[in-house]
Amino acid sequence: MSITPVSWPGPSQLWQVELDAAPAPGAAACLSEAEWARARRFAFTRDRDRFIAAHAALRQVLAAQSGTHPALLEFDEGAFGKPALGGEAGPHFNLSHSQSLALIAVDAQCAVGIDIELPRAIPDLRALAATCFTPNEVCALDALPSGRRERAFFNGWTRKEACVKALGLGLSADLQRLEVGLDEVDRSVSYAGADGCEHTLRVLSVPLAGGAIGALAIQTSCVRRRVSQPRRATLETLQ
Repeated sequence: MSITPVSWPGPSQLWQVELDAAPAPGAAACLSEAEWARARRFAFTRDRDRFIAAHAALRQVLAAQSGTHPALLEFDEGAFGKPALGGEAGPHFNLSHSQSLALIAVDAQCAVGIDIELPRAIPDLRALAATCFTPNEVCALDALPSGRRERAFFNGWTRKEACVKALGLGLSADLQRLEVGLDEVDRSVSYAGADGCEHTLRVLSVPLAGGAIGALAIQTSCVRRRVSQPRRATLETLQ
């Protein structure tokens, strides 16, 4: 397991993790029983080892940020499974992994979501895009030369996943109402959640080596929408 800080001008701290290098025995020993139980559910050894390495790396990063021993870190889960540090308020964080790589984001102030993908061929790319991209994003994808569509798809996909993870919405999010763009331009994104709040996020593409595509989303505001009350009928309005 190799943990490398990502050098970039973004507001949050990022680390890239090589998962196929085995973690030190002491690092893996810091995982909780719940994490070991999840690891044991993987059918293939390689997937299990990568899971262990990713979560050992996360504990090392958070321990360095919080000043707590990695084994003493406790995690709570949100309504849709997003983990957060338990006990006293700690930094916001998120973890994503794709094959042999993982990406960790930490922010002291704002909720964050991170996503990483190693591009691969998707035979039904256009059909998949139609189920999760906005009409504008689908048109943008169609307008690209065929050789550029795969990377554009993964740009959009990682940006959407990062936003969903920052919001902690899991599978409840409607990706077709979340317009993030398919390019690598920083932008502000709004999402009207089922929780009655208007969420605003900043979404950024993360430059990574080795062809990997990464994206970071930072929640910048959450405003509860005002629900207009129906006007009470009076004698004058009924006449």
